Amino acid sequence: MLVFLFLDGVGLGSTDARVNPFIEAKTPFLEFLLGTKMTLEAAELSKPKLIFRHLDARLNYSGLPQSATGQTTLLTGKNGAEIMKGHYGPWPGPSLKAELDKGSLFTDIAKGKALLANTYPPGYFRALEAKKQKVNVPVYAAQQAGLPLLTLEDYLAGRGISLDLTGEYVSKFGGSLFSPFAMGQRLNAMAQDAKFSFLDYWPSDSIGHRGSFAEAVALIEKLDAFIAGLSQNLDELTLLITSDHGNLEDKSVKTHTLAPVPLIALGKGAGAFETGSSLLDVAPAIRDLLKL
Repeated sequence: MLVFLFLDGVGLGSTDARVNPFIEAKTPFLEFLLGTKMTLEAAELSKPKLIFRHLDARLNYSGLPQSATGQTTLLTGKNGAEIMKGHYGPWPGPSLKAELDKGSLFTDIAKGKALLANTYPPGYFRALEAKKQKVNVPVYAAQQAGLPLLTLEDYLAGRGISLDLTGEYVSKFGGSLFSPFAMGQRLNAMAQDAKFSFLDYWPSDSIGHRGSFAEAVALIEKLDAFIAGLSQNLDELTLLITSDHGNLEDKSVKTHTLAPVPLIALGKGAGAFETGSSLLDVAPAIRDLLKL
């Protein structure tokens, strides 16, 4: 079983505390894993049940990597930038959708054994119905596989992750408040019932583009605690964390970056990712691990 924590727009940045919020943020769990701050200077690791790699996100094309091509690559193993003859995003257009129609990690797995763990609020569904909301690659791929999007009702019944990592948004509808650590434990519990679970954590890219440095630090600290909770008692579960492109690690710019992205794998199947060097290596490693 694999749980894939996808962090949109998180690269490996410099050790300059003036631009990289990962330096200022308190990240005790990531530092426990890596032995240092998660930056470009952090050495790659290959240990039993722990792999840390620097992945090239450029997909053999010049220009800044973009979400739709990077995410398509991660979920299919096909080079999204090659399909588009360049980087493209944020939303998938007809060419990338056509590739996703052929299959993805979601469609490789029988129904009932794959999960998109995000909670989608009522406004999202209203906007979809009114054709005012575009869908990103994870949502499109999940829908093509026949997977339901988790609703507010699902969340209140104990299934689904609130991307504020505390449930504060959902609490106004009657949901309980969580610590980020407890929200991570919730995802761990959900993933025990699926062969492949995916969480699309896009606030990291949003804060990278439009948030302040202080907001980036606060997000990273919550994310560190969430990952700590998610990593408890993995047992038969393997945890994979990676991204599609850089952004959040460099607050001196409001754009994506050329930085490599981190890959962290924890648990009994972590060794499947030991030789990964680019985004292109992620989906094949998952397929091998899950025997797809």
